[in-house]
Amino acid sequence: MGQRTDTEAQLTNCLKELHLPGIRQSYEELSRSAEQDSLGYKEYLLALLDRERELRRNNRITKLLRESRLPMEKTISNF
Repeated sequence: MGQRTDTEAQLTNCLKELHLPGIRQSYEELSRSAEQDSLGYKEYLLALLDRERELRRNNRITKLLRESRLPMEKTISNF
């Protein structure tokens, strides 16, 4: 059990250093589900990278909307 905890701590530190928050947030959940569903390494890796990509995309959209200073809700009355 101690080795697993040490491995998880090292993995978390690596993901933090590499700036991969999506993977860091979801790797434990996805690894459990991969074990239950008998997913291979490639499918597991793809699921992790998909989550990271989606998080980055959402963060980029949020940042661009904030920088644009556009009203969040556009209606005729706003014009």
